[in-house]
Order: sequence, then C-alpha cells, then structure tokens
Amino acid sequence: MSLRPHTYVTPSISPRTFAPPFPSRPVSPNMYLAEEKHLSQLSTYKRDPGKAAAAIRLASLQNVWAKADERRRSEDELEDGDVQRKTRRRRWYMYGGKPILRRWTIYGIGMFFLYLTFIRPWLFQHEETPQEHYSFHGNSSRSISIKRSPASRSPVPRAPLPPALLAKTALEHKVEDGLLKVNPQSTVHPIHQLIRDARDAWDKKMNRQSKTLLEATKEYQGRYGRRPPKGFDKWWEYVVQNDVPLPDEYDQIHHDLLPFRALSPKELNKRIQQASKAVDTYTLRIKRGSIRINVSYSADIQGADERLEQQTDLLRPIAKYLPDMQMVWSVHDTPRSFIGWDHKRELIEHVEEEEWFDENDEIDLTLSDWSAACPPRSSIKSFNPLFSNPTWIPDTSLTSKSFISSHSQSLDLCSHPDIIPIHGALAGKIPKVNELIPIFTLSKTKLHSDVLGVPVEQWLQDDTLPEIPFEEKEINRLLWRGSNTGTDHSVETPWRTSHRTRLIYLTNYQDENESENLKVDYIPPPKGIKSKVEMSKLIKQDKLDHWNQRSMDLGFTGGPIQCNVDDGTCDDLMEEFSWTEQMTHDEALNYKYVIDVDGNAWSARFKRLLASGSLILKATIMPEWWTDRIQPWVHYVPIQMDYSDLYDIMAFFQGLPATPGETALARDIANAGKNWSATHWRKEDMIAYMFRLYLEWGRLVADRRSSMDFEYEERMEMRRS
Repeated sequence: MSLRPHTYVTPSISPRTFAPPFPSRPVSPNMYLAEEKHLSQLSTYKRDPGKAAAAIRLASLQNVWAKADERRRSEDELEDGDVQRKTRRRRWYMYGGKPILRRWTIYGIGMFFLYLTFIRPWLFQHEETPQEHYSFHGNSSRSISIKRSPASRSPVPRAPLPPALLAKTALEHKVEDGLLKVNPQSTVHPIHQLIRDARDAWDKKMNRQSKTLLEATKEYQGRYGRRPPKGFDKWWEYVVQNDVPLPDEYDQIHHDLLPFRALSPKELNKRIQQASKAVDTYTLRIKRGSIRINVSYSADIQGADERLEQQTDLLRPIAKYLPDMQMVWSVHDTPRSFIGWDHKRELIEHVEEEEWFDENDEIDLTLSDWSAACPPRSSIKSFNPLFSNPTWIPDTSLTSKSFISSHSQSLDLCSHPDIIPIHGALAGKIPKVNELIPIFTLSKTKLHSDVLGVPVEQWLQDDTLPEIPFEEKEINRLLWRGSNTGTDHSVETPWRTSHRTRLIYLTNYQDENESENLKVDYIPPPKGIKSKVEMSKLIKQDKLDHWNQRSMDLGFTGGPIQCNVDDGTCDDLMEEFSWTEQMTHDEALNYKYVIDVDGNAWSARFKRLLASGSLILKATIMPEWWTDRIQPWVHYVPIQMDYSDLYDIMAFFQGLPATPGETALARDIANAGKNWSATHWRKEDMIAYMFRLYLEWGRLVADRRSSMDFEYEERMEMRRS
C-alpha cells in the first residue's frame, strides 16, 4: 500500500468575489423570505434595507391617514356658522383627496418593486459588511468585545426559481435513500426541485445553530444523550473568536467514536498501544500540553513526512487545552478498520446499556465481503456483483433516471450496492473483518470504522488566488484532467469499470464509423419546455458523440501509472486512451464547469476547485469532515458514480445549441461554493473540527471517563452573532 501519486495539475484559482446582481423581476416578498433569513445568519448589518424600506412605506401611508384624522379633528372645532367652509373641506377630502391617496399608494408600491428589482441586489453587491462584535464574560466581570474581520459572511445573491415551483402545487418527484427518482407524470424539472429543497435545508440549518455556550451544551445533550467533553468551553471560545460557522454540525465525530465507547479505557489504551506498532503509522502524543511524535513508517513512503507535519500543525494551537492522550494515524489514503455489522451492533448495544464490552468475548472473524459490514435486511445482502455486469455506458432511460438529493445518504453502500463494482476502491476486493482498531485516517467509506480526520494537502488560502468571475470564463464545457489512479491496473482487476476509467471512456467516446450509434436520453433545459408538460413527453435523445464534442473536455495526463508492465496492462492503457499534456492554471480557470472525482481515495483538489469560481460537479463515495457542513445543489452539484445523470445536468446548466441553459443558477451555485470555501473551509475551521474530535478522544482514553464530562457555568458564557 502506498500513497497515491499526484501527477495532475490542479488549476490555480481566483479569490473570493461575488457576481454582478442577477436579473430579477417583481415577485412576492414571500419568495425572498428564506433568502432573507439566510442573509441575516451570514452577516449583521447596521440596518436591514428591506425592513427599512417597509418602514418608510408604512410611514408614508400612516402620514396620509394621520392628515385625514387631523382634518376631521379641526372640522369638529369649526363654528356653527362656518358651514360653507366645512362643506368645502369635506368635499375636498371625499373627492379630491381620494385620487391623491391612490396616487401615493401606487407610488409606494412602485417604489417597493423598484427596490426589489434594482436597489436591493445593488446593495448586496456593493455594501461592505461592518465589523461584528461578540461579548462574553470570562473569569472577570468585565465585558470583552471580540472583533472579526469584515466580509467573512458576505451574502451571495440567489437566482430566482419558478414561482410555481415555490408554491408546490404540481406533482413532484419522490426522494428515497438520498436519491430523487424522476416521476414520469411530474411537470416539475427535477433539478429545480433539488435546488429549492437544498436552499430550504441550508437556510434551516444555518438558522438553527447555537448562539451561546449554554445553547450549544443543550444541543449536544439533545443530539447525543450525554454531556459534552471536558474542555468544551475552550472549544466554544475558539469557535467564537475565530467565527467558526455551524457549531452544532459535528455528527461525523459522534458516529466515528460511538463503537469505541463500548471499550473500557484500559482495553482502548491497550489497543492503541498495539496499533502504534503497526507499519506505516505515526503516533501523536500529548503530555501536559506538549506534543511528542513517534513514527513507524519507512522513509521511502513519499509524502508521509508532509502528512505528519500537517497534522501536527493542526494540533499545535490547541494542544495546551487537551488532556494527555495519544492518537495513531495511518500515513496512507486508504482506511484500515473493517468490522462486521453484528460486532458493531453488539458494541453499540453495550454503549446503550452503559456496560463495557468484554474483551474475552468471541468475535466472528471469518466473515468477508463488503456486505459483512451491513445490516441483515439492507439492499447489499441481496446484491450479487457477479451478475451486475457493469459497463462504462450508463442507463439514461427515463424509467431509471435519478439524481442525488442527499450526498451523505447516497454514500451509504449498504443501501446502494450497485456502486461497489464500478468504483476502483471497492471492485474486485473481498475484505475480511477485523476487531475495532483505534486508528485515525484521512479517508474512508461508510463501511469502514476508522476515525476520520482532516486532510490538509492541497489546502490553500482563498484570498491569495487570482480571480476570474463565472460570467467571464470563456469555455462553456466540462473540464477534468488527472492521472489514471483509482485502482491497480492488471489482468486480475476490473480496471476498465473503475470510476476514473469509465469517466474517460464515456466522455471521450467518438463514433468514428457511425456504426454503433450510441445515444443518451436526457431532460431538455427548462427554458425550452412549455409549462405543465409531463416528463414522459419531454425526454429527448441525442448521439453520445455529439454530446461529447459539444460539452466534454476530459482526459488522462502524462502516461499510465499503477499498472502491471509484465502482463501488458500498461500497454493496453497507452493504446486505449489519448494521453494529454498537463493543463496550465490559467487555461483551467477559463472553464465554467469542472468535475471532481475520487482517486485512490478522497479527492484533495475539491477545496481548490470550489475556490476557483467554476461550477463544480462532484462524484464520490467518501464522506469527509465537511460533508455535514456543506449543501449539495447550493454549493456544488453532486454526480452519481455511474454518471447516468451527467448529461441531464449539463443540459440543464449549459443548455443546448438552440436552447439556453440555466446559467444564472449555475453562477449562483458557483459563487455560493466559492463563498463557502472562503468562510467554511479555513484553517480555523479545520482546527475547530480536530479540537472537538481530540476532546472527545481524550475523554474516551481517560481512566475515569465520568470525570471528563463538561459542567456548564455561567461565567464561561460567550455569545456568537
């Protein structure tokens, strides 16, 4: 096992920028309700322009009625003999005043729509975010103000969706196990529905986050049924001081560590000692706030020293707040811990019953295959990969058409076993179960039981990068360049159906003799669809090679790697693919659409791609530390591993020769992803994740775990905006 080679060149990217205001039209204020809630979470303004305008409109109407009331009161005070003047005033109000009032009302309504259409987007584009202040009380009774730099939560405008979609009056598509299944009778474009639901989910997640330490403590107890770990107040202080968003979204840590809670501290520490002796690992030890390192890997492993240093850099700022403990890390991309479902269920039952797992209990280690890690009634139990017959040609027919709704749920291989034979990390492999190993790793699937950490390689500072806004990118095609990693290429492995190989086969297919006539079924762009037309009547078909010539620019770079020279596989790779030169950073930045796909494990280039300002399409089976902290269809576009949705998605955003695509929505997602990269994937955000993970780990390895529970005190309180 070795580190994955990095032979591709990742594009250099542009700094944070926001697109010009999107074209808009007068709509009901209710359509912007979710957006306004989102913006209020992202940034605090001196005033809310929308509310200020509403107050002005109300004041103008109140002034009209106030003057009328004043006239009535003055009329009551007139002398009885002044009837003629009194009558004239009444006549003026009843006949002359009414048009004036109507004109003022129409004027006010017109100004309101003018504000929504032109002024409001301009304000969001150009208004600077003022500094925000946090107040908290530490050991001193003096209130402390913490300032953060401006524009850390700058709002990103959203392109409008069809009003009928927001009203939810039409028959929609069903979502199951993280996938939206296209309903042939529906008149709603599935991607419109996905974007609407994703926006709602993201807004709700942003709005429900804890604002105080007390709220965060209660939220923790409500989610996980126990108190936070000791030092939770120090973690919260770090979150507030560094403006870390989404302080409640750390479920990945809970799921990773839950089985370990069944092991007694003595048993867990014994297993840690055993793991520290394994090859290709390193151990980080914390003793009274100091970091000590022990390595068990060969100096020949490329990149191992860099990974050790990267994890140490994340640990240094927080080591003084952590209890004594040690963590064993693998230097490789791939996970190591694979336990059976029965054993995992037994461990969790011990946690629920608050009992230690007896290390003398027998564990069935004879089980093998990926299905061993899944529940008895899951889909994988009835799935036989030998009969799946995977090919590089996906099924794009309407009856099987689907899109990813929840990327997190779609990563569940127990529910989606059809992914196994088409991903190089899984296909052709028969893993054997082992006991629970306390080891930290940079990448894993949901079938593995490693503790997921935060990889740092290829991370970058967004504001140091060059800038090309989405609308200025000149090439309206989908880009990918990279090496043929993802699997070992030999006559003994099904490398032709691995994820990267299939992607290049599919998107580079050309029917030179026009004999095969391979076609793709796709849903046309919404702008070419008449309203209230069912999906079954909309589906179109086009030649695959026509699609590729128009929309695709993907290819392997350099030459074959990870292949067997002796059995001729390297020669096969060289002959079957057109190997291209590496693309320069400037060339890559000019593409509006870029796809990101797994290599041997996770893709380290995703952060860089998000920061580029292009619309990023992502295909993966690997959960990462940020998976619960990002929203597909708001910040990026998820792609299925069989690529059956690829051409539908390109038709929607890119359009067709005679029909424009939804470029405003593409720009919306690209800009939102760029902003998310700058505000949710900073070094401070990575440290906050590891800080909380290490606090939890420190409690697990402590001799008396109950003594490592956090006790809230009001003097610790600290509020985030």
